[in-house]
Amino acid sequence: MSFFMDKLAILSILFTALSISVSPHPLILVICYAIHELGHLFFATLVGAKIKKFKLGAFHLCLSYDCTEISYLKEMLVCFGGIIFNVISALILLLIPIFKGEVIDFFVLCNLSLALMNLYPAAILDGGGVLRSFLYIVTSQEKADKISRGVSIISTLILWLISVYLQLVLSSNLSLLVISIVILIELCFSLKSNPS
Repeated sequence: MSFFMDKLAILSILFTALSISVSPHPLILVICYAIHELGHLFFATLVGAKIKKFKLGAFHLCLSYDCTEISYLKEMLVCFGGIIFNVISALILLLIPIFKGEVIDFFVLCNLSLALMNLYPAAILDGGGVLRSFLYIVTSQEKADKISRGVSIISTLILWLISVYLQLVLSSNLSLLVISIVILIELCFSLKSNPS
C-alpha cells in the first residue's frame, strides 16, 4: 500500500507542476506560493513554535512543532499566516499606483486566489487546519478529529464535483479541476498516513 501512496504523492506533484506550467506567468505563480509559505514560517516563528519538521507538499506546507508550547489559538494564527501574507502582498500592489499592468494584475489575482482557496476546510489546506484547531478548543480531540476528517472529505468531494461540472458544462480552464484532483490525492495520502 505504501507503494501506491508514494505514486499518489508523485502524481500530486505532477499535477501541481501542470497547474504552474499552464499558467500564463508560471514564475509569478511560484512566487505567490513562496510568499504563502513564508507567511506560515513567519507566524510560526512569531508565536514561538519550535519547528521540528518542515515539509513542502503540493499545495501546502507541513510544519511539525511541539504542541505543548503553543496554544490552539496560536496554531490557528500559523494556519492563517500564508493567507495573511498573500492578502498583504496583493493589497500592497493594488494600493501603490506605480504598479500596473497585466503581470501585476496576475500577481494580485494569484495571491488573492491562493488566499481564498486556502480558506477551504480540506485537511491539507489552511482552512482545514484552522477548523481542526478551533474544534480542539471547543470539543475533545477525538471528536474534533472525526468532525474535521468528515468535513474535509465532504468539502473536497464537493469541490471536485463543482470542478467537473464547470469543466463539462462551461469548458472552463483546467485550473480548478487540477487543484481539486491534487487536494483529493493529498487528502487520500494524509488520511492513509494518519488514520487516527
